[in-house]
Amino acid sequence: MTTADPTKPTLVTRVVAAFKGEVRSDELEAYRRAGGIVYTELEHAEALRLRLAQEGVNLWHGPRSASGQLLCTWNAFVLQTIGEQLLDADYAADPRTTGYVPTVTSRQVAACFDQVEGWVSRARQAAGNPGYLVEEELQLPADLPEWAEADPCPLPHLHGMLAASRAIRQHAEVAFGIFEQTVADAYEHRGDLQRLRQLAAEAATAADYAEGLLKAHPQPRLHEAIEGRLQRALELYYHLGQLIAMPKRIAGYRGSAAPAPAPATYDSLTVNARDFDPWCLTDPQRRDFWKADPRAWQSIKEMWEYDPDPAATLRIQAEINAAFREGFIRYAVNAALEPLGSYHCCPFPAIYMVRRPVVIGGKQLRPAQQFTFEASAEDVPTGGQFRREIIVANFQPTNKVDYCDPDGLHGD
Repeated sequence: MTTADPTKPTLVTRVVAAFKGEVRSDELEAYRRAGGIVYTELEHAEALRLRLAQEGVNLWHGPRSASGQLLCTWNAFVLQTIGEQLLDADYAADPRTTGYVPTVTSRQVAACFDQVEGWVSRARQAAGNPGYLVEEELQLPADLPEWAEADPCPLPHLHGMLAASRAIRQHAEVAFGIFEQTVADAYEHRGDLQRLRQLAAEAATAADYAEGLLKAHPQPRLHEAIEGRLQRALELYYHLGQLIAMPKRIAGYRGSAAPAPAPATYDSLTVNARDFDPWCLTDPQRRDFWKADPRAWQSIKEMWEYDPDPAATLRIQAEINAAFREGFIRYAVNAALEPLGSYHCCPFPAIYMVRRPVVIGGKQLRPAQQFTFEASAEDVPTGGQFRREIIVANFQPTNKVDYCDPDGLHGD
């Protein structure tokens, strides 16, 4: 593991980075350091994998919590590896701008690092509690975060993806080899084993072909073709590792899950209805708390008054409600399985975690992502637009409250 630790950028670094349109990576480096715990978990997981193999335990029939630990650790490792290799490849390509990366790289690294903590937490929960079953929490195998887009994709970004695929491929092939040795009843599972071999071959071919194209110092017009193959290879290796850990999922595997639209069951209430509840966007778990706050009452009232299209706002909330009822999403919780609580901005909506791929408010959401729904009139009085947005982030606790008034943030 390379441990780049960019120092305070010099004037030359800042000038060159500005000329290239790159952004600071300080925060990403902080997440990289925090994510280093993945490698300790990986050691534990590989020791578990070897111990099970030595005991002749077949993961088709072994302890489900062990499968969960292996799967969650694999996901954390893949995400951490992609993020690290993207950063390091960019730094190596131009040492003058170490500590800065292109926007596409920054977005992709952030998307990967944002999910590492959640997978490490699940791995530890599975290791500590035989009754914890991650497959009951999320649809598996999980997909990688959505790919950031750039046209053309920077060459160092492609080299980072290739380096990540090499490292991940090595671990996947070792895990697959150990797995095959433990399958005493291979004839019974021959179809599933053949499917795994097919996935491994497809991933390796995509990675090898991309590497061949990169060796030719490709022109920008080829970058998209290389990028697509590397994305495919990484996605397949991500799934392969999960299926090796939890082989009962192989039979139902159909590749990357296509996000489904939120169930089309809309609430009938409108803001003009006599029994309209102005708190319908607020986190149901914390609604009574916010109703006890006079300033929250005022901010909710003003939000609806400034909303130019309340029906559009209610339609998105109805999609959220329907997705929740159908089990596509659930309230997000922390490592102690306690609710994360409501978002700190008016209308103080709930924070959700995605269980199954779904489209809400026109945005594709993937398993393990956290999101909330922001409806804000804060910028309207100064000539801005009403904000109606699905926000995807790795949410953290805060003691700040934003009532969406001109005074901005206030302490609790």
